[in-house]
Amino acid sequence: MAERREEKYLLDYSEYSVIANRLKALLPHDKNAKNGRYSICSLYFDDPFGTALAEKEDGNAVHIKFRVRTYNGSNKTIRLERKTKRGIVTEKHSAVITEQELDKIIKGEKLEASSPCFNLVAEMQSKAFRPAISVRYDREAYIFEPLGIRVTFDFNIDALPPEKATLFGKTERAFPAIERGQIIMEIKYSERCPSFIRKCCATYGMQLSVSKYALCRNASVI
Repeated sequence: MAERREEKYLLDYSEYSVIANRLKALLPHDKNAKNGRYSICSLYFDDPFGTALAEKEDGNAVHIKFRVRTYNGSNKTIRLERKTKRGIVTEKHSAVITEQELDKIIKGEKLEASSPCFNLVAEMQSKAFRPAISVRYDREAYIFEPLGIRVTFDFNIDALPPEKATLFGKTERAFPAIERGQIIMEIKYSERCPSFIRKCCATYGMQLSVSKYALCRNASVI
């Protein structure tokens, strides 16, 4: 997959409302949203030394994360992703997996060489990656298809136990990773972000270098 850029900002609700109202007048919602939003849950993996978390917190120039992601608690699309980040530049490799493959990945079992995620899983196993934390949140997304631009707002960011059940909405044990009145805005683009979107998203909010993964790893899980 081609490299993309991600800029993150921490907003309060009033500033979110202003920016979202600007975007609504210009851009459509993500077509997968219902009533404007959808739910995401990601099960993140790390090695026994917490290397993925340490690379992020230490400000390493390059850091890598593996995760399994579902949408709206459904098992219809389960995606394994490897995300590499260099500053605001990201590169993502992913494969759709079955629930049976998910079970094997969680247990650290080998997959068939014909599996589309074989190489990703082999890399995870070579580093002894195991489930580390689940991250769940609600997302509101706007898209500008001609340039592949997405502006997203993430609400209700929760840390959950690193269990398969969290991917399918079968657990209520959660701990807020940030205050409920705070929203994370992300601007995602490949080569450039046009000025009209920049103006719509103009904010006094703080630009973030921390990830939702790190926020949730540092939260207390009930």
